[in-house]
Amino acid sequence: MPAPPAAGPPAGETPAAAARRVLAFGRGGLAAHPECSNIASPIGVAQYVAIASELARWVGRGRVLDWGAGWGQTSLLLRAHGIDVIAFDVEDKGVRAGLLRGTGVPYVVSSGPTLPFDAAAFDAVLNCGVLEHVDDERRALDELRRVLRPAGRLYTYHLPNRHAYTEWLGRRLGRFHHERTYTRAGACRLFEGAGFRVLACRPYHVLPRNVWGRLARRLAIGPGVARAYEAVDRGLARLPGLGGIATAWALVAVRSG
Repeated sequence: MPAPPAAGPPAGETPAAAARRVLAFGRGGLAAHPECSNIASPIGVAQYVAIASELARWVGRGRVLDWGAGWGQTSLLLRAHGIDVIAFDVEDKGVRAGLLRGTGVPYVVSSGPTLPFDAAAFDAVLNCGVLEHVDDERRALDELRRVLRPAGRLYTYHLPNRHAYTEWLGRRLGRFHHERTYTRAGACRLFEGAGFRVLACRPYHVLPRNVWGRLARRLAIGPGVARAYEAVDRGLARLPGLGGIATAWALVAVRSG
């Protein structure tokens, strides 16, 4: 296992500065990598800012595994909160030479499904848009439970909602949609069957995020607009009916036993 990085963010790297770096990286990579659209606008970046803030409130300066880190945007934001974070993925998207360069965040690449970390090594694990893509979701959850300390938390975001309007539109129009989706009850059963106790499972994101990356040059979207967009979205997700067709679930679970 890599040695943990030194405590604290890189010199001068506040969460706001980290968010600006993520945005610049997303805009710069969008032409070559369309999947960067989720971090190519302030609205897209704001979702990861919110995720990092939520984890930071619970874990403090504890140790976090960013499982399926992708470009490393959330790892960078967690690091800016002073969290000891390790980024992990099954492929190296060049993050070690890009977004995470100079941050002290280790980027571990392994084909899995066994994770190259000791048991009980982390205070929390972040799973953001990953579980629905693995071959064996139960085995993946077993590994995440293994590397969590007792009472450690698993934070899951972007778990596709089976009844989401976006999934319905994607199937209907022959556009992107997820092959594996979840009801709220089914997601809770899955996590509880893997040895977790679900603390919360809430509707997550009614309004779209990725589309704004491709419109950023045509529209003047600043951080203030992005924060307002997040606030409006949270309000919509709490409305009866709308929450049931939100794009995904956000689930927080604690390791039992």
